[in-house]
Amino acid sequence: MGLGPSIKMTTLHHYRCPLTEALANEADIEFTGIIVDGVSEVCDDKIYTAKRVGDIAQMLRADAAIVAIDAWGNHHVDFVNVIEQLGIRGIPSVGLSYIARQGRLVCTNQYVDCVIDFNKSVSGYESCVVGENNLTDYDAMKAVALVKNKLRKAGKPVSKEQNLTEEQKLRRLVRKKFAVTSVEFGDKTAIDHGVLKIQKGIEKSFVLQEDCIKDVKVNILRPGENEFFVNSNLDYSPIACKVRGELGEGVTHLLTGVTVMVTGVEDKSGFQPSNIGSSEGILKNQVVYDRAGTPASDDFILHIDVLFEEGEGRTAEGIMAAHRITDRIVQEIRKELSGLENMKYTREELYDIARPGKRKVILVKIVSGLGNMYNTAMFPYEPGGFLGSHNMMDSKNLPYLITPNQCRDGVIHSLL
Repeated sequence: MGLGPSIKMTTLHHYRCPLTEALANEADIEFTGIIVDGVSEVCDDKIYTAKRVGDIAQMLRADAAIVAIDAWGNHHVDFVNVIEQLGIRGIPSVGLSYIARQGRLVCTNQYVDCVIDFNKSVSGYESCVVGENNLTDYDAMKAVALVKNKLRKAGKPVSKEQNLTEEQKLRRLVRKKFAVTSVEFGDKTAIDHGVLKIQKGIEKSFVLQEDCIKDVKVNILRPGENEFFVNSNLDYSPIACKVRGELGEGVTHLLTGVTVMVTGVEDKSGFQPSNIGSSEGILKNQVVYDRAGTPASDDFILHIDVLFEEGEGRTAEGIMAAHRITDRIVQEIRKELSGLENMKYTREELYDIARPGKRKVILVKIVSGLGNMYNTAMFPYEPGGFLGSHNMMDSKNLPYLITPNQCRDGVIHSLL
């Protein structure tokens, strides 16, 4: 039991996290930060990391928390432990998890008294359709409303009074969005007047750098082009680059209208990499579009299909190799995107904001950390990238504290 295709939080999902946006838009609370906690394999480690989450939350002087996880079964032990450690420290919380018929909590405690089930399937069972049971904007809206109600019951009602003059803008992230109107192959990678050109055969030199990978194919899918077979999904991610500053501040360039999709299969055996159920099949039947973690229905898709050497689709080394190749291919696009100024763009400014006197609410993301098909990488070089990142499993799943803007700027990469 663990992670299935329909509930997994892809890199794109974290980049566009509904909970981060819902909390950041609430002017009557202070969204203090996000704790990213990895799922551990050993029970003692589950307890240890949950205590560290509690310690961090207490040091942040959190009044309440929202705790979200994209797995179930044994992983609910981490979920329940975190809620308990928060409760022991007087921090009420609202949980979000897939439950339905299949994912009922394997354990509980007195503090687990409010959990939103974000199952969307009529059957109540996990499916192999990517994004079908994703946490959505509506789930996030419910979580924020319920956490405010919990604060009221705890004798800490949320004040509706607006003291905008007291707001402190801590960090500013400027995001320049360049709309892509067409994606096609060309002699070299370039972006011009809304047209993204990908160098034909761009993947060839990168395959030679990875022993676990036998071959890679790059395809361009146009909107609505989805009636064909694809291998099991490994991730969806954005195409963005850092132009100035560190992740979470400064300036980021983002291409809209295009999403990266990574799929894979093993050579010879045809094994489809998966945790619980692989998502291979006719594309239109294996993904729900227009979710936070999946492409928009009118997006172009840069499809990177990885052929693993036999057995390597079942190893952490093989999966990481697939993500490295993907990031190197996307990096060629980032080189063009970073200097792009002669094309129209929309600009948005995002802030981490302190609101003195307001109730402090934190978000706890419980993410994959077991290795192989269930791991998470933190702080890559580029937004939503993989190169330069550090795996949760390698750091013993100790929790990271990140800002809302760092989440919005792609410091979380899903190795799924």
